Amino acid sequence: MCFNTPFSRVFPAIALLWAAVPGQAQEDFVLRSDATEALVGLVVIPFDGVDKVADYADVAKPEEILRADLDFSGRFRVSTAAKWDSLAFSKQGATTVLTGTVKPGAVEGEVDIQFRLIDASSRDKLLEKTYSGRKKDLRRLAHRFSDDAVFQIFGERGIATTRIAFTRGREGHKELWTMDYDGFGAQAATKNGSINLSPVWDRDGGLIWSSYMGKDGAHLWRMENGGKPTRFLPSVPGMQISAAPSPIDGELALAVSIDGQTEIYRSYPNGKPVRLTFNPALEVSPSWSPNGWEIAFTSDRTGSPQVYAMDKDGANLRRITWIGGYNDQAAWSPAGDRIAFARQAGDFQILTISPDGGEEKWLGPGEQPKWSPDGRHLVFTRRFGTRSDVWICRADGSGTRQISFHGDASQPAWSK
Repeated sequence: MCFNTPFSRVFPAIALLWAAVPGQAQEDFVLRSDATEALVGLVVIPFDGVDKVADYADVAKPEEILRADLDFSGRFRVSTAAKWDSLAFSKQGATTVLTGTVKPGAVEGEVDIQFRLIDASSRDKLLEKTYSGRKKDLRRLAHRFSDDAVFQIFGERGIATTRIAFTRGREGHKELWTMDYDGFGAQAATKNGSINLSPVWDRDGGLIWSSYMGKDGAHLWRMENGGKPTRFLPSVPGMQISAAPSPIDGELALAVSIDGQTEIYRSYPNGKPVRLTFNPALEVSPSWSPNGWEIAFTSDRTGSPQVYAMDKDGANLRRITWIGGYNDQAAWSPAGDRIAFARQAGDFQILTISPDGGEEKWLGPGEQPKWSPDGRHLVFTRRFGTRSDVWICRADGSGTRQISFHGDASQPAWSK
């Protein structure tokens, strides 16, 4: 029943569920998602005072979290040292050092963590910040400084404080969950006992998804962090699935099923829906280009699922994928230069391709790919038999890491 699962599972589900239901913009400059650059040498030294704070007995130490964050970022060549050693740092090409101090906070139950990013040769402080929090906050504080360090050196946001939404559950009952980008801090976002599918994050940090909470089939719902779910796009008819918010103005592209016909539409939350495709084929899984001018989607109009793209008004339709008989689940990169998608070749595989249909790159096994907000990473689902879990990797396929371990997780989406 997953509408962002492989294409072959979509059409029968739509047909079955429908039968049961009555009656040109300028782009901002961004780094290319496959950009290569020299890695910054960085040494992480253990924080002073950690052993004196009882909360760290069963929580990862700040240097461990920082090391993992900055290594996975793909921007640093990370190493560790027990103490300051200028000669050793110079020999290994390290230009920056990250360390700090931990101590009990002024408020009972809180911990103060002072983070320091230091020039390895001059010992000048490049960045120093102190954050306070309770035990439940300690990982988040280290993630926060990881992003501070990325911004200090590169002038761009990091991803350590981002969240990933996903679905959990078996057929007939799926709830939405969210977790930190590294898999920690998982918590249920819905507990409605229904089928909740295809979560996406909007520009304001809200979650949008398709749910069968009502009595008239699948409709879109939205929920802000900790808020109450509300019905979304009430003016759009039919069953509403696989929504995608425009990165420019929040307009939604989505697949709508009416009388067994599934087409791509777009609509503002309270606006009049605009139909973009007119074909008897099944057309689903829209994804906006970062400039908000084009939409990629899946269609089987040539007999098998393939990735297509069109202008936001439905014009300039073109086919993107030509190799393989089954290509689905397109996701446009934040830089606009790559489209990730899944191809069935035995098991499902994740690839990226340029928007003109060239330069295919194979990343590895998986499906349902979505980009990180910095365009340097992907989150995806990987299946082993009846088990499915959420994984992440860098944009070139390296650094693959499993971040959920429930065996019933799928349809991930990375926050903005």
